[in-house]
Amino acid sequence: MKEDCFNNDERLYLEMMQGNIERMASNSANCKTWLVTITAGFMAISCSFAELNWWLLLTLLPTAMFWYLDGFYLSLERGMRNRQRDFLNKQNTVGETSKQLLYNFKPLTKDKDDEENGFVKTTGQWKTKSVLPFYLTLIIVIIVITLILNWDCICDFLSSLFQNCRTQNS
Repeated sequence: MKEDCFNNDERLYLEMMQGNIERMASNSANCKTWLVTITAGFMAISCSFAELNWWLLLTLLPTAMFWYLDGFYLSLERGMRNRQRDFLNKQNTVGETSKQLLYNFKPLTKDKDDEENGFVKTTGQWKTKSVLPFYLTLIIVIIVITLILNWDCICDFLSSLFQNCRTQNS
């Protein structure tokens, strides 16, 4: 595209849209950063106190919350990209953009992929390849560390359970 094909209003609109897209991407990255910090804090506290070993499972609550927020911000980012792409497609088709297209910042969501216009489905962003592996790995790590920290309690519980079963059978 030529440099001079946009007027000042259109350039300003595209710059503001790009700013919104960057902010949503930054919010998504911040969700991961905050969650790692919170999880590390929970792990440090639960490792330092023997009676708080099961407390680490409380970390699953903020994990679920940040997983949802991360997907929400990614869906907003995709919607903003779709809105920007819609503006560019209409500007290229019509040539002159109407004032209705300018400064419309509502995310454009599509239920199905529309390949010809370049729209991307925005629902279900919590299960994309940039989000799902991170949160599933973190959940697995939390559960494994909780099991390791409580291994003695688990073994004691299982041995007492088997002893009760033996006494009832004899």
